Amino acid sequence: MTDYEQDLYKQFSQEANRRRLDSSRMLEEASTVAQRHKTTTITLEQATSYKRIQLNALEQFAKEQFCWFENYNEIGVYLERGGENEVYYNPFSNSVFKLNDFAFAGDDAKRLFDRINVHNHLFANVAYSLIGFTRNSKGLLCAILEQAHIQALREATEDEIVEYMKLLGFTSISTDEFSNEIYEVFDAVPNNVLMGVDGNLYFFDTQIKIL
Repeated sequence: MTDYEQDLYKQFSQEANRRRLDSSRMLEEASTVAQRHKTTTITLEQATSYKRIQLNALEQFAKEQFCWFENYNEIGVYLERGGENEVYYNPFSNSVFKLNDFAFAGDDAKRLFDRINVHNHLFANVAYSLIGFTRNSKGLLCAILEQAHIQALREATEDEIVEYMKLLGFTSISTDEFSNEIYEVFDAVPNNVLMGVDGNLYFFDTQIKIL
C-alpha cells in the first residue's frame, strides 16, 4: 500500500469505529425508510420501479444522516466480488467490509435489513454492523456492512455445520439448507463457514429467508 492508501484506510477505520456504536440504530432507521417506501406491486416492472424508489430514499437518508461515503476506494484493500458483495479488507480495523448491492433482496430492499437482523441473532460471533452507504465500482447503491476478520484454521466440514445448526434448533432440508420453521438458512457450505483458531464456527456468508 502507498502512504496515501494507508492514510485513507486509517481514516475510514476511525470513522467506522464511530459508526459501529450507532449501527443498531442506523439499521433500524434504514429499515424503516425502506418499509415506508414499500408498496404492493402487481408486475415485475412495478416491483423494479418501487425498489428503485426505496434505494433512492436510502441514498437521501444516508446523506441527511452523514453516513454517506462518496469514495468506496477509501474503505480498504479490495479482496473479491461475490453474488451481492464487493469485499474489502481494512488492516487498521482488522475487519472485512462488504458493499452489498441489494441484489439478493429481490423486489424489496428491506429484505436485506431483515436478513441482517436475523443473521446477527443467529450468528452473533460474526455479526454485521451497518456502517453507511456508498456506490460500488459498478455505480450501484450499496449498504456498507462490516464483519470481524476471522482468524481461521480451516473451512468447516459439512458434519460440523449440521451439528452446529442442530444445536440452534434447525433441521436439515438438504446438504446446505436448514429450517426451524421460522427461518431458513441456506448456502451454509464449508467455504461460507470457518473453523476459527478458537475452535468456534463462524457462519460469515450464508443466506437467510424469513418464512
